[in-house]
Amino acid sequence: MCHTEPIAICIRIQNTMTVTNRRRGRHIFYLLKPLMEAVHQILRLFPARLLELCATLFRYVPTKIGIGMRYVLARRLAKRCGDNIALFEGTHVLHWENIELGDHVSIHPMCYIDGAGGLRIGSNVSIAHGTSIITFDHDYENPKLFIRDAPSKLLPVTIGDDVWIGAGVRILGGCSIGNHVVVGAGAVITKDIPSNSLAAGVPARIVRSI
Repeated sequence: MCHTEPIAICIRIQNTMTVTNRRRGRHIFYLLKPLMEAVHQILRLFPARLLELCATLFRYVPTKIGIGMRYVLARRLAKRCGDNIALFEGTHVLHWENIELGDHVSIHPMCYIDGAGGLRIGSNVSIAHGTSIITFDHDYENPKLFIRDAPSKLLPVTIGDDVWIGAGVRILGGCSIGNHVVVGAGAVITKDIPSNSLAAGVPARIVRSI
């Protein structure tokens, strides 16, 4: 046996376990989907402001129970919410009414997402911990106003399908990320990222096609 073969076998086993775990999570979701849909129908009877308060209170509830609680609230509050959305502990979400989520989206701990200007996230998207998505900017061009008092400019953000956003990324307003994109950890997105790209850096640039 070649000395590299054990490494290759370990990689194959790890990849198989990753796919198995992903399928297991989706399997659990679809088993519980009828129950969560029933809860969603009940939540439609309550005002959005009350449910936003509940989302704040449940922000740090751990384990799959917390993920399930946040999912049914997202189903009620978001402009559109697909299947199998995992919002992990500590994620701050503002302006749910302007946010659209596809299927199989995971937003990991301690992310900050503000949908004020409009946010669309496609399907099969993973957003790693500590990422911020901002959909507005301060209008700092008027010298007669303090910047903090200036009105905000709404700048929508779009994230396509099959995207992996690394840890600690900052996505600024007005940017669009295409399909099948990887954004390296710590990158700052200040302009559009085309499909089939690996982007990294501050500000982010295209490293290579993938």
